[in-house]
Amino acid sequence: MLALALNLAGNARTSLWDRDEPRYAGCVREMRARQDWVHPTFNAEPRYQKPIFIYWVMRLGVAVGGDNPYGARLVSAVAGAATCLLVWRLGTRIFGPRAGWLAALMLATAPIMVVESKLATTDATLALLLVGCQFCLWELGQRPSRGLAALFWVLISLATLVKGPVGPALIASAGVASWWSGGPAVCWRRLHWRWGLTAFAALTAPWYIAVGLVSNGTFFRVAFGQQVVTRLTTEMEQHGGFPGYYLATSLAAFHPWVAFLPAAILGAFARRREQPAFGFLLGWVIGPLVLLELVQTKMVHYFLPAYPACALLAAWLVVAVVRDEVNLRRWALGRLGIGLLGGFGIGGAVALLAAACVVPSPVRWPCLALGLVIGGGTLYGLERLMSGATERAVAGLVATWAAVGLGVGAWLAPAVEPYKMARVVAERLNALAGSTNAQPILFSYQEPSTIYAMGRPTPAVRTWPELHEKLRQHGEMIAPALPEECVGLSHRPELIVEVVDHLEGFNITKGKTQTLDFVRIRMRPESVPMIAGDVSSRVVR
Repeated sequence: MLALALNLAGNARTSLWDRDEPRYAGCVREMRARQDWVHPTFNAEPRYQKPIFIYWVMRLGVAVGGDNPYGARLVSAVAGAATCLLVWRLGTRIFGPRAGWLAALMLATAPIMVVESKLATTDATLALLLVGCQFCLWELGQRPSRGLAALFWVLISLATLVKGPVGPALIASAGVASWWSGGPAVCWRRLHWRWGLTAFAALTAPWYIAVGLVSNGTFFRVAFGQQVVTRLTTEMEQHGGFPGYYLATSLAAFHPWVAFLPAAILGAFARRREQPAFGFLLGWVIGPLVLLELVQTKMVHYFLPAYPACALLAAWLVVAVVRDEVNLRRWALGRLGIGLLGGFGIGGAVALLAAACVVPSPVRWPCLALGLVIGGGTLYGLERLMSGATERAVAGLVATWAAVGLGVGAWLAPAVEPYKMARVVAERLNALAGSTNAQPILFSYQEPSTIYAMGRPTPAVRTWPELHEKLRQHGEMIAPALPEECVGLSHRPELIVEVVDHLEGFNITKGKTQTLDFVRIRMRPESVPMIAGDVSSRVVR
């Protein structure tokens, strides 16, 4: 219930965040309108960046929650909560009920888990499927089971239908690292590889073959050539990183529980020969870490499937410290963890309090309140840890970060809504198109959330011949235009251009203030012969 509350809070009052959320939700909307289960499109153009399963399950969410941000995010919210429950069960099986319960609470309140479970993207669903695979592997290490082996192959097949080869690669890397760390290797021999791989092919191949035929092979060139090979070898879309990127970003993404990880990982490594569970969990963390560090394109959420193992290790440490009645400072790297907790907790609180001094009034009060909550909760946790009351410190931190998650979702994110320019552009464009009876189009400004908020595919015009063709079809059009595009349009003798509205706002995607003019465009009747030779130049130029 805690995880669901955090994952659902404010979702209905917060529009989709650019750029991935509206692309996924838009694909679902267009596929539902066509009753299509094979070929994803966004803004009436093929979208081959990801496989199909996420669109299938998001259709269920939209059917239950409605064709809106709440419905689009519903599957991720449920998947995130289910992952926490699965970690609770796995932790209970490995370390006992107390550790399982603490691990689930830690994961449920970790910022990275809350954020990804509130987004209409693939990552929360992929994490659930991969944690399910790890659960099957652990249980197979304890006993042979055809049912668990079959469940593993179903889950890894679905993961492949969610994000391609990423899922199998993360599981394989964790398996190799687990074997190196002393984890149970027998689980891999109990997977019944012959019929397991046959089942894997039977579950995944039909859609891949179908979309390959429908797209004439374009899907494979985009999904594997661009999304896999390009990400491996280059910093795609400027999402690069430095060596140790995931270690550094975990300080914030898994705060405050990252404070327990240095001591937990060191303690688990020292005990990995005595208890195979430590080798299993260390492999689950280290394998994906090494693999993702080798990939040139880096993003914080790529490491999400490994954070459940981090939560299990952190929970084990807390239970061990409480059982042995010792102070965390007595453990190797325990002082480092306390320093991380204080440094990043107080630093985050100060940053929010400073932001409250400069942001607009509606955003100021949630920033101020959240800063005070984080600061107070961090100080309480530090005081309890220093005095040896580890369990009370953990309880205080759970309460603090649950309050922060609820505050961000239900208060801060909705307070930012008036400043999300993309949604305002869609509202203005729809209103102007209705009042002028003109066809809305887009030039350079093509934010996915604007297209989603329009409620229907909106033509994107890139060249003068395309613009001329649209004008012949519709007679009159209206578009949001950048200043340089307005200059280019005004210099075209064949066009009648009228600025009917003006908007200046903050573009969250680009991180800067942007100016747009809404222009009404018509063709001069005498200009048709003039444009016959204009075949290639871009509108903006």
